Amino acid sequence: MSMNRFIGLALVSTLMWVAAPRLTHAEELSAEEYTARAVQNVKEGKQTEAQADFDKAIELAPDKPIYYRNRAAFFALTKQWDKAIADYDNVLKLEKDDLATELSRAYAYVQLGKLDQALDDFDAVLKIQPDNDRALRYRAYIYAAQKQNAKAVDDLTKLVEKNPNDAQSYKARGEANAAQEKWNDAIADYSKALELNPKDFESLSARALAYLHAGDKDRALADLNAILETKPDDLEFLKLRAQVNYEKDQFDPAIADYSKAIGLKSDDASLYSARGFARLKKGDKSGALEDFSKAIVLRPSEQAYYTDRLYIYLSQGDAENAAGDLTHLIVLKPDETDLYLRRADLYLKLNKYDEARVDYEKVLAKDPKNATALAGEGEVIAKKGNRRAGAAKLQQALQLASDPKDKERIQVKLREIGVGPLQ
Repeated sequence: MSMNRFIGLALVSTLMWVAAPRLTHAEELSAEEYTARAVQNVKEGKQTEAQADFDKAIELAPDKPIYYRNRAAFFALTKQWDKAIADYDNVLKLEKDDLATELSRAYAYVQLGKLDQALDDFDAVLKIQPDNDRALRYRAYIYAAQKQNAKAVDDLTKLVEKNPNDAQSYKARGEANAAQEKWNDAIADYSKALELNPKDFESLSARALAYLHAGDKDRALADLNAILETKPDDLEFLKLRAQVNYEKDQFDPAIADYSKAIGLKSDDASLYSARGFARLKKGDKSGALEDFSKAIVLRPSEQAYYTDRLYIYLSQGDAENAAGDLTHLIVLKPDETDLYLRRADLYLKLNKYDEARVDYEKVLAKDPKNATALAGEGEVIAKKGNRRAGAAKLQQALQLASDPKDKERIQVKLREIGVGPLQ
């Protein structure tokens, strides 16, 4: 909840009645007269002189709470919150049941981030005045800030029961419900806030997100459309609408939104990647390849983008470029043995036997009983001319393999090199 309303600053309004008599320099001023002159100095922007006069009024009448109140209001006006609190303390020593001063002190505590102390003051006010609007509103704010959202909902409910046309309280309660993942309650509150204030962009935006969390993509999309009619270049909501359309298998509008988002932020690699997936879903592999490649140019250290492009290269049978992307991935993740195995298999297809064997040996150096690497190395050895030595490696791999499918693949390789599996 926004802390945009000032509590307790009654400095000018409460002192307007004080008359400032015509005085000569020789005449001594009373506390009231110093106060009147202080008020005039405040109006004229003479803060140093105003504080001096407020100080003098207290010096002349230290037992009168009104003068502490006035100086506290001045300190609040000038955002000297610690000093304001000290004066509020003095007022409450003299008049302990002054609820207006407790409210003002609570607000000052909020400004200093001392929420526990502020909460104590708001509690004290509400103990005497359970329906005090400002105390309920600010206590709800504190509860929300402290993640005591159920308590915030309770206070905000009291406010909307008192004033069913209080759009701000519905919106705040929606936020507190959303923080508890009570999405349907949040949606109801945001909807009521919008009913009372149809131009409330914040409630519309929040409701769109709540609909998404609740799984209602159609209503979320309707709200996102309304948001983007008002703010057609809002990057975050363009991305969000594109994502919703993608999840609804509406790839053309998703691509259109990602394209517009790219126009707004052309250096965002994630936008190219997202558009690439939408293009891929439409069967546009060349467009997807272009987008994934652009994402890599912008973020060459992002592993996911190489993985995305690798999928397309593999689906197109482009072993050379696929091996290149695996090389990039190995640089980024040098300890991931599966990458070496995958690259080695591609090198085999490309008849790059030496390169393949290097990769298989790297895997075996870390895992000597890796059946896949042993089988690959055996195939390389056989294809380079030593079929018997290759068959021995393959037989060793066959004995280590536990998966029936792996065993079958190794037996096929043994037959391909003309040596059946040993019994």
